[in-house]
Amino acid sequence: MLAQIASFATAVIMMTLLVLLIILMPIAWHFRKTYRKLNALADRVQGDIGPILRHAHDVVDNLNYITTSIRTDVQKVNATIDGANNRVRHAVLITERRLNEFNALLSVVQEEAETLFVSTASTVRGVRGGAAAFRDRSGMDLASDEADAAEPADDLDIQENGDGYDPSTEPASPAFPTPPTAPRLTPRARNKRRA
Repeated sequence: MLAQIASFATAVIMMTLLVLLIILMPIAWHFRKTYRKLNALADRVQGDIGPILRHAHDVVDNLNYITTSIRTDVQKVNATIDGANNRVRHAVLITERRLNEFNALLSVVQEEAETLFVSTASTVRGVRGGAAAFRDRSGMDLASDEADAAEPADDLDIQENGDGYDPSTEPASPAFPTPPTAPRLTPRARNKRRA
């Protein structure tokens, strides 16, 4: 009985293997056809990809050249901007220096103008004062009148310098008040021109 079960089991296993072989054979054949198709497709894709890869390589080379060229141009532009910036800074420094010199010149001119204005104003004031003194005296004192007024001073031993300055430190006596001195008018010697 055991021998019959073993032979029956062997027959079942053989039948199962035969069924599996019959089922797997078309599947294997189908896989083989698919493999061939995939190989043919891969060959065709490789043939199509070859020019694409070459073109991609050319595109990458062109991009590399373009980026190198742009980098060089950017460096040139940057150098130009740096040079222009340095020239502008130099021009600003020169302009600032010249403005400072011009301000110093204006300060000197202003001081000179103020000095001139003050001296002119003082001269005008002196002229006005002199004119007022002449107006108050109702005319000019002549040199002969001055000489008459100087005789009592000679009697008092008061010596007077040629410019009207009295070096003596003695105060004038109230008994003989000295009259105010008027400027001396002396004629100038005229040079005759020969024609």
